[in-house]
Amino acid sequence: MILEIDAGNSRIKWRVLADGSIRERGIVTHDEATWLTMAAQCFDVSRIRVANVAGFAVGRKLELWAQGHFGLTAEFAGSKSRVAGVINGYEAPDTLGVDRWLAIIAAWDIVRGPCLVVDVGTTLTVDLVGATGQHRGGYIVPGFSMMFQALFQGTSGVRFEQRQDYSRAPGKNTRDAVQNGCFLMSLALIEKALAELQQGTDVLATIVFTGGGSEPLAACFDERAQSRQDLVLDGLALAIP
Repeated sequence: MILEIDAGNSRIKWRVLADGSIRERGIVTHDEATWLTMAAQCFDVSRIRVANVAGFAVGRKLELWAQGHFGLTAEFAGSKSRVAGVINGYEAPDTLGVDRWLAIIAAWDIVRGPCLVVDVGTTLTVDLVGATGQHRGGYIVPGFSMMFQALFQGTSGVRFEQRQDYSRAPGKNTRDAVQNGCFLMSLALIEKALAELQQGTDVLATIVFTGGGSEPLAACFDERAQSRQDLVLDGLALAIP
């Protein structure tokens, strides 16, 4: 069995694969005390694959945890110039966030055509991949909660309890004005990036969504949109076969 770990900015997602099927899965925090549930489900693990964007300290804890609990050396994915038919579009390929890179190669493996890869979490990232697998670069902006916090910290009158009922409609109270405004900004970025990707071609691109906050944005698009819960984890098998 293989334990796969996606250490993100705010949480850690994990799953256990056996013969290509998901046996167990869960979400823990960066606090090692919460990893007990993960360890309890990981019997007979023979490999541990990791995507880490949570920083050196969390990566080191995962490395020591893997060695201490299982006697295994955790295998950390990194961004490369080319993997699985995808060409990294960054000027310095190894500086592309590994979570974005894994999501890109996983999306390309699914679509095998032009696609927009949208990850909605702490940040909102949008990456453009052309018809031949060429990554054309991308965009990084704050996610919804980060946008709200910026307004809370920078103003005295903007305060509300966050809910998940986003809309394109102009807000008629402060909460709706902020939430719908941030939602529309995010939606506009995705629509603009899609237009940029499809400029000069008749081939329709697929939008592949992932991340815990992706559902309301994905719902705004037609059958061209797909939602993949574990896109970053899916990319680990391609990056570290």
